[in-house]
Amino acid sequence: MGSDFGILSSLGIASGVLNYNVIDKLKKADEQLMVDPLKNKLDLIQKRDKALSQFITIASTVKGDIIDLAEGNTFAKVSTDVNGSSVNVQANDGVKPQTFDINVINLAKNDIYESKGFASLDTQITSQNTTVKLGVGGESANINLQAGATLSDLADAINNANTGVSAQIINTGIGDNPYKLILKANDTGKDNIIEFDYGNIDDLGLNQIVYKSATYSSDTDSVNNSGSDQTFSVNVNGVNYSMTVTNGESVSDFINAINNGELKDTNGNSLKGINANFTNDQIQISLQHIGNISFDDTNLTTDINDNTNFTNPARIQTAEDAMFDYNNVEIERSKNKITDLIPGVTINLVSTGDSQINIKSNIDEITKSIQQFVTDYNAMISNLQNLTAFDKDSGNVGLFQGNSDFTMMSSTFSSDLFDTLLDYTTTQSDLNGNSYQTKAIFSAADMGFSMNRTGMLSFDVTKFQESYSKHPDLVEQFATSAFTKIKTDFDRIATGNNSELELLSQELKNEEKDYQNRIDSMNQYLQTKYDIMAEQFASYDETINQLNTMSNSLNMAIQQEINSKK
Repeated sequence: MGSDFGILSSLGIASGVLNYNVIDKLKKADEQLMVDPLKNKLDLIQKRDKALSQFITIASTVKGDIIDLAEGNTFAKVSTDVNGSSVNVQANDGVKPQTFDINVINLAKNDIYESKGFASLDTQITSQNTTVKLGVGGESANINLQAGATLSDLADAINNANTGVSAQIINTGIGDNPYKLILKANDTGKDNIIEFDYGNIDDLGLNQIVYKSATYSSDTDSVNNSGSDQTFSVNVNGVNYSMTVTNGESVSDFINAINNGELKDTNGNSLKGINANFTNDQIQISLQHIGNISFDDTNLTTDINDNTNFTNPARIQTAEDAMFDYNNVEIERSKNKITDLIPGVTINLVSTGDSQINIKSNIDEITKSIQQFVTDYNAMISNLQNLTAFDKDSGNVGLFQGNSDFTMMSSTFSSDLFDTLLDYTTTQSDLNGNSYQTKAIFSAADMGFSMNRTGMLSFDVTKFQESYSKHPDLVEQFATSAFTKIKTDFDRIATGNNSELELLSQELKNEEKDYQNRIDSMNQYLQTKYDIMAEQFASYDETINQLNTMSNSLNMAIQQEINSKK
């Protein structure tokens, strides 16, 4: 207490009575009378606020279950059965139950090439700074290579160029040249063919097609007997290279023109990476290009297109689209993952063959969702009962006992569920076996719900699943109707922004703030009161001290007078 009163540290020395112990006792008595009741009330408010917050949290979990049941999310759950191994299928919840057939004829494939063999990863492929052109599906980019670039450098440059093509070098372990460059288009589909113009570097052996002409008796034979000059052209990945072939031009001159760069594009650039020779009585042409390549030798005697086998042994897989029948309707896609055939359904083509798919309501997941609602609801009711309990024997009283916001809650939700009734028409048979139609009522009991006298829900899984197998539409209609009413009352009472419990929570917070302010004010009042009292005690003590001093002086004078007369 001494630190509360500054420098008044000698209080009570003179009187022996007016000290801090007296002030402390007086102040504590005032606090017990004037502050402690306020603190007790604040403590109760805080306990109620905490309990209310916990209850609203529990109720919010139940509301999530209710929303799923009211809005049909629970009954939108589906499962997928696949009979066959050619596909796997995933269906999103909400997809309409259905069956269909998928017969996979052909899987979508990537374009893949392998190069010829090289002695090592570090085999040099160019002695000068140069550029190659690479891409897929008509979209390509230039890739720059430095003088002395190796096979490994080329692979790295391709992978860093983001052209839609991936490069890998593999060690086959075969022979003196075991290293091969593998090029693979990143995407499947017939439009994603690899287009690679690498005429500026050493031959990679990616194009092993030998383009052959008709046969000639010698290289002095004429390739143009039309009577006029003609044009010979090669189209390489969309760029057309052409040259003039004069009337009567020989095979030898034709070959020399090709090898000397006479094939040019419209800008005058010669076609690089082409070589022609006369072997086995045929003009034979090789190209350091892969992709879309075509020859036009109209009115010439070469007939390259009719004499060439266009199968490239270095193309180890050809870009193809997926082909499959959907319920006997032929479908073509560039990928094996099909997401645009049936909304919400993903079909992954795995292998060729026929599969039957059945998308059906997932009764097990639906059942689990309802069981979860019952579990969460009963946890809420148990908490509610604790908050509103009254035990006359023990005297225990719940924090919200007698509060109508809580006491009416259970009966309200119970009425929403068990007072919901649906009329429907059913077929019955009389004693003679004759069928007739009659009206029937579908209720919560048909859903498998029951409630004991304490308000706890039970759920009969067998009864529910029997009802769902017979009347799936009725079950969903009942759930929508009943749980929409429960949701409405939940929002009104417990979980809405302006719900009764939300207003109660705000009221408790206001009361908590008010009582805290009252406690602070009362403590300040008592502090001021006893600060003043301490100062008064100090003043009284000083007066007593002065009187004591005067008394002592008088006593000394009297004693001196007595002593002088002895």
